[in-house]
Amino acid sequence: MPKRDRLSPGAVSLLQEPQLAHMTTLMPDGSPQTTPVWVDVEPDGGHVLVNTADTRLKVGNVERDPRVSITVADRGNDWRFALVRGNVVELRHEGADEHIDKLAKKYLGQDTYPFRNPAERRVILRIKPNHVLEQGTG
Repeated sequence: MPKRDRLSPGAVSLLQEPQLAHMTTLMPDGSPQTTPVWVDVEPDGGHVLVNTADTRLKVGNVERDPRVSITVADRGNDWRFALVRGNVVELRHEGADEHIDKLAKKYLGQDTYPFRNPAERRVILRIKPNHVLEQGTG
């Protein structure tokens, strides 16, 4: 499995499915903090997208240290997965509300995100891979 800095078309397909991902950020003391997240991907495989509220621990972690990892395993086939290490290169508020609605459609089959909290501001974490390992995606 060669290491790459972008996801293959097969891995893009995996991340376009409603598969739960796990995102790891680094705490101030360097310890890992892992959270299950909904995930999206740019069609060319160049960036992974995670939508969250800007008050969440992972946002503070990536503002201090942009290094992250994302793991996505096919719930129907444990041997089909993508492991991504990279850096959050952008925290984007613009379009984040529409993006969480897109993810709600993907993961819940609902047109709008039902857990919206007006006290929270949504943000898209745009992650540039620098190390990608995949299996069963080709």
